[in-house]
Amino acid sequence: MAVAAVVLFGLLAPFVSSAQPSDESRIEIEDLQCRGNVATSCDFILGYVYLDRGDPLDETEIRNAQLRLATLRMFKSVNIYLEKGTARGKALVIIEVVEAHPLVTEWLAGASYRLGAFRSVTAGRLTHQNLFGTGKFADLSVSTVQPLHGPHQESYVAALRYADPHLFGSRRYFGIASARYVDAEATTRHGNFGENTMLRFGVMLGRRLWDFSYLSIGYGYRARLEQFSGAWQSDGTFELNDDRNRHAFDLLYGWNSEDDIYFPTQGSSFYSGFGWNTGSDDPSSELHLQFRKTWPALGGYLSLKIGGDARPEYRETFEEGQLFTVSYARPLAPGDFVRRGRWYVDVGLSDAGYEEGGRAVSELGLKVGMRLETSSLGLIDLYILATKGPDR
Repeated sequence: MAVAAVVLFGLLAPFVSSAQPSDESRIEIEDLQCRGNVATSCDFILGYVYLDRGDPLDETEIRNAQLRLATLRMFKSVNIYLEKGTARGKALVIIEVVEAHPLVTEWLAGASYRLGAFRSVTAGRLTHQNLFGTGKFADLSVSTVQPLHGPHQESYVAALRYADPHLFGSRRYFGIASARYVDAEATTRHGNFGENTMLRFGVMLGRRLWDFSYLSIGYGYRARLEQFSGAWQSDGTFELNDDRNRHAFDLLYGWNSEDDIYFPTQGSSFYSGFGWNTGSDDPSSELHLQFRKTWPALGGYLSLKIGGDARPEYRETFEEGQLFTVSYARPLAPGDFVRRGRWYVDVGLSDAGYEEGGRAVSELGLKVGMRLETSSLGLIDLYILATKGPDR
């Protein structure tokens, strides 16, 4: 019921939050102009402003446009304001930006103890976020999980992505092409295990809806696939699965009204959808669900998260978390090295499958970390995560 309520809220929220221009507005937009952009085309910037010359002035859309542009990490700051036009009742909309460096890096390092398995997690990403001055970007990311003690859990992932936020010059359509290699194996102390070696190529086409929502459909082809797993079921049986599905399809709906993907202070992020694997006698389906809502509280920020950190539209983040968490974050004072940062504490709960006899396994966890945006090393996330299962 809780999941159904979140999905229903996700479908209805854009209709509730989207506002129409006021009937009292009688000012006409004479022109839209960009200022401060050196490496970024004005057409790309205006692609996030859903207004045109001759439209009536819509203050709600101007605020929404500033929020959409402010979330792009290619700009240090965005300011939208009005200037007088050439005649009474007309105005110029000015979008003034301060550009950031197009090459950015992101790093993650953590240690986690989950259900008896002690492991380290490391990840890094290099991104060019303004290819050709039109906001297209390409990124290369790698991540590893290394076993330190207990049940063996080890993985290596490398991914290359290219994204066009304004496909064919459209304000509304975006596209993604990706390649990902995975080599992973994991066991639990309950006897569940999984082995996965995969090379996957994928494409995705998306369309933005209303103010902050989007709908996307994706296709993936697994050029190499070696998957074998075994897990206890709720009826007490142990099921083996030898997956050979080469083709995958995804349908996703979501929205994002947060002011920052890494340091949110307000707004919410949501997506929900289904994935289908084909090519065997028993196709499998997978539910995607993520929700995050943030409020200012107690001198910091309180967030409710389901399904991990936000991944709006064509962007991704590194994170290790639990299915359901309540998070509190406190800002850090900026300095010469740290442009902005915060420490955070997550209290979470996860479903970890079943053990012998069909009893459900759940884990309650505490995650403590620090996220920094630095002047020389980019984004850094450091954390420690420990969980407690039903028997320890």
